[in-house]
Amino acid sequence: MQRWTPRRGDMVAAAVFTVGTQAEVWAGAVAGSPRPLLAATCLVGTVATAWHRIAPMAVLVIVLTALAVAPGALGADANAGFAWFVAALAVIVSAAYHARRPVVALAVTLGLLTGTVVLETGPVIADIAYACLLGTGGWLAGRTIASRTLRAELSEQRAALAEQEAQWRAGAAVIDERLRIARELHDVIGHSISVMTLHVGGVRRLLGPEHSEQRAALEAVERTGRETLAEVQRLLGVLRGFQLDDSVPAPGLAGAADLLEPARAAGICAQLTVSGDVRPLPAGLDLAAYRIVQEAVTNVLRHAAASRIDCSIEYGPAALELLVVDDGTTRGGTGRDGHGHIGMRERAALYGGTINLGPRAGGGYAVHVVLPISQPVMARADQGPP
Repeated sequence: MQRWTPRRGDMVAAAVFTVGTQAEVWAGAVAGSPRPLLAATCLVGTVATAWHRIAPMAVLVIVLTALAVAPGALGADANAGFAWFVAALAVIVSAAYHARRPVVALAVTLGLLTGTVVLETGPVIADIAYACLLGTGGWLAGRTIASRTLRAELSEQRAALAEQEAQWRAGAAVIDERLRIARELHDVIGHSISVMTLHVGGVRRLLGPEHSEQRAALEAVERTGRETLAEVQRLLGVLRGFQLDDSVPAPGLAGAADLLEPARAAGICAQLTVSGDVRPLPAGLDLAAYRIVQEAVTNVLRHAAASRIDCSIEYGPAALELLVVDDGTTRGGTGRDGHGHIGMRERAALYGGTINLGPRAGGGYAVHVVLPISQPVMARADQGPP
């Protein structure tokens, strides 16, 4: 039922048209025909305009017949009224906009207007051409509005699709980076568990027969380690996607200087500064820090016209601080935010770190990362249970 209910604005417009045409008819502005019959036909035509969106072709026929053809057949002077002309023109524009077959709407319009002129003045070519010109103008106005509306809707759809695609690409980049991290952690965790298991097995073999309880405990630890290693390989091995060369050790900050070589080869002055208590880091953290510096330097080469890169690595008591600064400007006016930043954020978040990146006040770009260094608690060999 709601489908056939006109909008409130359309009903208001139909009421205005009705009041205007009725006022013109009963005030004598439209002469030459019986007023009650002319008022009735005008009432039908103006009331029907309320449904111009719902049934544009039917309303077009009804309105032009009631407001143009019928008054012409009754001998009314069409040039004497104004409200009916506005109502008819509005329906012609609406039919051109809403009709499924706008060309048919144009043909119906021209046919009814031609019939009106013939009934009023006879087959006068000039009058017919003038009426058809008015009808065609209204039809062209409706088609112009329809085409502009369609272009606006398509632009909104393209913008929405572009936003969805950007979100999808960002999500895919996060997933890809997490898979890459998982593959790297697979190697780090698997190597660590293997070393632990081998050490426990070595200690167990050094125990004498009199240490049966200690041997049993170490056997349990060794068995658990091997089972855990098997589970890690089974659960995380599927994330590898491709086989890495196990003979190549995982990179770390010890090779950070090599990351600046491509920049130097491109003619950029690159400087590395290492400060603090330089010491071995946990394998996963060392790898994450290396990848962050690598991505920061790569972003400079890809997106910035820089002449200098300053990279600093500071080993603090409880945190590792990374800073990569350049003096470049973004090429082509595009931003540097992309999948590389997603990867740096993911790696920093994995180890509970913080990352700040963006343009500097004095020009250039900076990537500042702080990664906590976990302090493993090692129990003393001679310390008994609490």
